[in-house]
Amino acid sequence: MAKVVEVNGPLVTVELADVCTGEQVRIGRLNLMGEVIARHGERALVQMYEPTESLRPGEPLVALGHPLSVELGPGLLGGIFDGVQRPLLEHARQHGDFIPRGVHIPPLDRNRLWRFEPSPKLKSGMRIEAGAVLGSVQETATIAHRILVPPGMGGELLEISIASDVTVDAVVARVNSGQGDVHELKLFHRWPVRSPRPYRQRDDAVAPLLTGQRILDTFFPLVKGWARRRARSVRRGQDHSAAADCALGRRRHRDLRRLRRARERAGGHPRKLSQAHRPNTGRSLMERTLLVANTSNMPVVAREASIYVGVTLAEYYRDQGYDVVMVADSTSRWAEALREVAGRLGQMPVEEGYPAYLASRLAALYERADGCRPLRAATARSR
Repeated sequence: MAKVVEVNGPLVTVELADVCTGEQVRIGRLNLMGEVIARHGERALVQMYEPTESLRPGEPLVALGHPLSVELGPGLLGGIFDGVQRPLLEHARQHGDFIPRGVHIPPLDRNRLWRFEPSPKLKSGMRIEAGAVLGSVQETATIAHRILVPPGMGGELLEISIASDVTVDAVVARVNSGQGDVHELKLFHRWPVRSPRPYRQRDDAVAPLLTGQRILDTFFPLVKGWARRRARSVRRGQDHSAAADCALGRRRHRDLRRLRRARERAGGHPRKLSQAHRPNTGRSLMERTLLVANTSNMPVVAREASIYVGVTLAEYYRDQGYDVVMVADSTSRWAEALREVAGRLGQMPVEEGYPAYLASRLAALYERADGCRPLRAATARSR
């Protein structure tokens, strides 16, 4: 029987033979969330996402069978999430400023109805590939959310829904993989954040990304499909995403608190973002922006995972064919989280106490953003 063996602050030793490193687990009567970070024989070491007060040896646990994953679908834009994609605004409405332990609210609203418009080119019997557009929903006034066939779920299209109002967990298409499996495709799907989403090919970064901010376009020019570090003092208070279709950011605690309170006072939008608008549409930037919180009072694993959550969300909108700007503030705090996790695992530190693999982790992160052309099928083809 799977059970807790030892509790040492945020580290919990469990007896669980078949769990994989990186897999998520729920522990105890409160269903506290954690992630397996090491294995020692029949035991595993779990780093908790939540405080472990009152947790004791002998309590049961359940392995969820998947690593840390995010929900990808309509309803993300305009939201503020924490490092493991918990919706902070919804938590604030239901529970106040602090998230109770063991409370799990889905990142995407399961009750909201979306108008699904199927692609007129698709018919039953067609062969569709990963990345094919099943249809679209109007996520905001300016962003049409394209519903794609998730990676690894291509095959023969058995049926597709007609235009209708549906929730995110409604089945809109069924696909026969050809190996005896029938995939039920919904408006959303889940994706492990530490696995880069597949892409069709890499391009040379040659097209400029004009931000509309003269100091950036003149002295710090940006190129589409390029990852680059910039000084935060140069960007502070600027509109980072004037030329992008979607924007993502990671913010500090006081910035998020100011955003949330201003959002309540302004009737739905943070004060600064509600005043900022896109010149060609006149719409608020918040309608095409989402934020991932990386606050220093969060558990270390959640802080370490937040940058992967952000880049996965950015890849998802990239796959829809949109230009996406991701602003990470800051990678130094992410590196500090890596250092803390490595110290708890007893790994040999190098300069300034950082783990030896810090450089390769940074390189792999920036590599995910460099010149990836979306995985989009050109057309569906008949059998």
